[in-house]
Amino acid sequence: MRWFPLFALVLLASAPAQAQTPVETARGLLRQYQEDPGRIDRARDLLEAAVAKGGAADDVPTLLTLARAWFLFGEERARTDEAKIAAYERARDLAKRATVLSPREPDAHLWYAITLGSWSRAKGLLGSAFALRDLRKEVETVLRLDPKNIEAHIMAGSIARELPVVLGGDRKEAEEHFKTAQRLDPRLTGVRIELAQLYVNVGRYAEARQELQAVLAERAPTDKPRWTLKEAPRARQMLESIRDKR
Repeated sequence: MRWFPLFALVLLASAPAQAQTPVETARGLLRQYQEDPGRIDRARDLLEAAVAKGGAADDVPTLLTLARAWFLFGEERARTDEAKIAAYERARDLAKRATVLSPREPDAHLWYAITLGSWSRAKGLLGSAFALRDLRKEVETVLRLDPKNIEAHIMAGSIARELPVVLGGDRKEAEEHFKTAQRLDPRLTGVRIELAQLYVNVGRYAEARQELQAVLAERAPTDKPRWTLKEAPRARQMLESIRDKR
């Protein structure tokens, strides 16, 4: 029987590759969308078709990947305010559905928070203290379920930074959330952008420049598509805006 492991390896090597599921294919398309933003559309259409057939309508990974595709469509592909709002609204509804199906799934609540925030911003509602409080409640749910959720720490930090003090805003708490996210993933450049904004808000310009320069110097960003299309350009813009600040 010593030949069995080798025989098994030969069979595995000669067997045809298993076809990817729609959600696996969609995730592959979204992994490097900066090279071809049209991949966002293809991922979205693929998963919408899977949901329309009925088999994936209650599948949480499918719903969340589709929510992400619609979110990215709103960020990168929509050309009008109306198209952005519609994309974020569809993403929000998909993520909300996932929270109903799987109420203890952190990623469901995370994507509901992300898409709710994006939709509120596009509608001009995110400046409302009440909207921010509702968003904070959802983020707190994510952190209760997953205390090391990096994106939730970033969102919690952003909310604490933007809320007025009388409604729970806390700049020190915001910095703590951002620093926690940095420790969990030092190469996630988005958190440096958010931390730099905090430093700009409170007049700590030297520290803001340090974070922004680190964004531009990063050679292996965790989220390369977002770094390429959003974060590096924003870092350059922010650096220019505080060039003469001391």
